[in-house]
Amino acid sequence: MKRRVAVAVILLAAGAARADDWPAWGRDLSRNAVSPEKSAPLDFAFEIKDQKGNVTSRAKNIRWSAPAGTQLVGTPVVAGGLVWVGTNNFTDYRDRSRPDAAVLICLREADGKELYRYVSPRLKLGWPNDFPNAGMGSTPTAEGDRLWFVSNRTEVVCLDVSPLRKGTGEAKVAWKVDLMKEYGVYPHYPLMQSGFRASVAVHKDWVYAVTGNAVDDGHVNIPAPDAPSLVCLEEATGKLVWKDNSPGKNILEHQLSSPLVAEFKGRAQVIVGQGDGWLRSFDPATGKVLWKCDLNPKDAKWRPGGAGMRNYIVATPIADDGRVYVATGAQFEAALYRPGYVYCIDPTKDDDVSLELEEKPGKGQPNPNSAVVWRYGGPELNPKADRDVRLGRTVSNALAYDGLLYLPDADGYFHCFDAKTGALLWRHDTKSGVRSNPLWADGKVYLMTEEAILIFAHGREKMLLKEIDLDWAGYASPVFANGTLYVPMHNRLFAVREKP
Repeated sequence: MKRRVAVAVILLAAGAARADDWPAWGRDLSRNAVSPEKSAPLDFAFEIKDQKGNVTSRAKNIRWSAPAGTQLVGTPVVAGGLVWVGTNNFTDYRDRSRPDAAVLICLREADGKELYRYVSPRLKLGWPNDFPNAGMGSTPTAEGDRLWFVSNRTEVVCLDVSPLRKGTGEAKVAWKVDLMKEYGVYPHYPLMQSGFRASVAVHKDWVYAVTGNAVDDGHVNIPAPDAPSLVCLEEATGKLVWKDNSPGKNILEHQLSSPLVAEFKGRAQVIVGQGDGWLRSFDPATGKVLWKCDLNPKDAKWRPGGAGMRNYIVATPIADDGRVYVATGAQFEAALYRPGYVYCIDPTKDDDVSLELEEKPGKGQPNPNSAVVWRYGGPELNPKADRDVRLGRTVSNALAYDGLLYLPDADGYFHCFDAKTGALLWRHDTKSGVRSNPLWADGKVYLMTEEAILIFAHGREKMLLKEIDLDWAGYASPVFANGTLYVPMHNRLFAVREKP
């Protein structure tokens, strides 16, 4: 293939995920993509055609497939017999009979039949606020008769899906909050992320949304430094509860990381990776900053377009076994071939818990209050190594299970760490770019690259069980729900299930 560019945690998922559903980004508010189900498929294949249209690989164990635009970038959500996925409004690359828009499609879980689509027109401002042809990149959160997401228009949208669930009609907009109009947010959509946006978190009576406030077209100026980067809205009405603009004038480029909500030692927290390269924890009810952690060395500098060594956070932090794990990066094209870091953080401390404190501009000193348990990454200092970085920048979430931590970087290297110590146990070169998140199901770890699905056996030693070629590029992430593996390719969603 060609390379392309120990404290217990209590999850606070309102209406926690059932074993047969996958109702949110990362499955629940831990954002840790682990399925409790058995019978995850291993023996399957997609129909592959060569450039002349000849079939070179036959489909196997495909339950159904459904057309899904030409920019499927939203990771599927499965809840209450419905499957939701974000894409654009085109049927194929030649057909322009429909207006350009981002859409959220609802399919019937049983057979993939399309039941509804939420069509969101382009912003008249155009590039860079809303990129043409882009898909709906915010993975929704479903809970009962409600579903929330952030649109391409930088709106937080709440749908009433009860008519769909009952089979009596279409979903209805319960409320909508325009973050640009109401709070002065200036979004900038990453070109090759094709509309990728952060997903909301729903906890108790609140909805937490990253606004996407960002730089302008020149990637230097910040048009709205006082606009919020994070908002908390009433779950029932969309009314503002609190807002925070901690990154302010220090936003490096984009803000794409989704909120993590969890409780550690009896204290609930909303934890968000932000556009200035800091990870921050907020009190869920008030928005007070509980702690903050700079995820860059103090001497790291940002340069427009990501040419420097300083990073921000695209990946969503995850919670597992009383720890928070998150890796640094940039939007995909800027992430390639640059060093990043993965952090393990103890979330029970307060104030500035960074590894270093700033002694003077560009120089750090050890922080006695640091909550960083371990850090891995940065430039490779061994001249005999096979690459220039220990760990590359990433747009992917980490995955933790049974004392192991899995993480791909954008360059396509897949890493397995000891979750407690940070020791690298093994690494695999996929020889392809990676934009998706790994998935753990039934003792197997699934990783979708731009060209294939790799299935590894869970363990401290590398064992690649199978590599399955894709018919089209994969930019979103696979999920496993109700005995079915959902595989989002660029223009179709596949439901994979081994026959009994």
